[in-house]
Order: sequence, then structure tokens, then C-alpha cells
Amino acid sequence: MNAQVDIQKRFQSDSRKYYIWNKEFEKYELKETEYENTIIDIREIGSKTNGYIVVSMYDNGQVRLHHGSIIEFTQTSEEEGTWLIRSKFMRAKLVYNPRENTITYLYDAEGKRYSKLMIFNVTPDQIPNASLKTIAKSDD
Repeated sequence: MNAQVDIQKRFQSDSRKYYIWNKEFEKYELKETEYENTIIDIREIGSKTNGYIVVSMYDNGQVRLHHGSIIEFTQTSEEEGTWLIRSKFMRAKLVYNPRENTITYLYDAEGKRYSKLMIFNVTPDQIPNASLKTIAKSDD
């Protein structure tokens, strides 16, 4: 019997900090703090390096959707993880820090540097088992 394990993590945020890279000063500068809703889904299919990530943001009356396939996962500390994401039009990086309950989303890559980043204050979804859903698929 072969089984495939799918894991989906859902996080919700009601605030985010938006930063833009300043070439002149060579640092990220806070552009604004936004108090709007965001849902972040991380779906790992079979392994941590396969699946996709969706960031759905409510922004000034519009919904903005960023999504891509997971191409790499790195365990950056005992609790923290980093996913690299790629789609047809973009590449991005997502870092989850459970100790601080934050997700950092870096995107709009220009060469080696990401030109924009957002830091979301997150909470796992409160529906029972929604933050870590495991679905076992069997060939039986």
C-alpha cells in the first residue's frame, strides 16, 4: 500500500507591514501598516518541497491574489521554515516564525534582491484541525 500525505496549513492575518527596498540607502523602508484581512494557505503535497502557496489579501477594497509552486524548503531554525515559490510571472520567498506568529513574504525579485516585503501577524485558522490538515491518500 502506497500512501501520500498532503498537509495544508491555513493562517489568517488582520494586519501587515509593507516594506519597499530603498536602493539609495540599501535597506527596506516601512511604507505603511495596513489593517486588512489576509489568508495564507501552504499546501505541501507528498513532501515539503512540492505543493503550492496562496496569499489572498484584501487591499483597499480589492482582493489581491499571489500564488506559486513550492520549489524549495529550508528549515532555518528549530521552529522556523522558509519556502521558495515560483510561478510563471514571479518568484518569492515565504518565512514562517511560529514563536513571533509572523509570516514574512518577500516578492518582486530584481536580480538577487526582493524589492518588496510584507510582514503579516498571523494566527492559525481556528476551525478544528484546519491549521494542519493531513489527508492520507491510498492506492487501495
